[in-house]
Amino acid sequence: MPIASTEMEISAARVRILPQRYSHFRQSVWQNYTEIGSRALSCGETSLAHRMFSEALIEARKEENIDYRLSVSLAHVGHSLLAQGNLAHAANTYLRALSIARNVTHAPKVFQIMLLETLADIRLCQGHLRLAKRHLSRAVSLREQFAANEKELLAKALLKLANVFSEMGDTDQAVSLSERSKQLRNP
Repeated sequence: MPIASTEMEISAARVRILPQRYSHFRQSVWQNYTEIGSRALSCGETSLAHRMFSEALIEARKEENIDYRLSVSLAHVGHSLLAQGNLAHAANTYLRALSIARNVTHAPKVFQIMLLETLADIRLCQGHLRLAKRHLSRAVSLREQFAANEKELLAKALLKLANVFSEMGDTDQAVSLSERSKQLRNP
């Protein structure tokens, strides 16, 4: 490899070398951006959090294979958009994160459940009851399959789904789901 002499040549060399030899470095950069964004969000600094989560997303996109970090980064960006009140853009970002999480083999199902429940909350705020019902139904199904030991969270999801059915005018389904929720809380 020739000796790089100008700043532009040095930058070009870094672009070629870093992806191949220093993927562990990119992991730590992604993690740092994510941690700073999380701290900023917890302190109420939504614009800084959004900027840091966006940088983490850029780092996650540099990977050759799509992995779990990309979905996590998208979820963080969506969360910062939600905190800023941008519901439509947050919903789209969460949908992209969910799509990736479904296609990544080692993504935990609990993460998908969290994405679905957050999407349902956004859809409820937007007044889209059918979409909220779809997301919550899928979340309940996944909770029953993969997180059966978290009965309290399943009961809460069932109750939220019952409320959606009630809002849609399907009282029989709402009562049935409410009873299932009650049985989980008081065995």
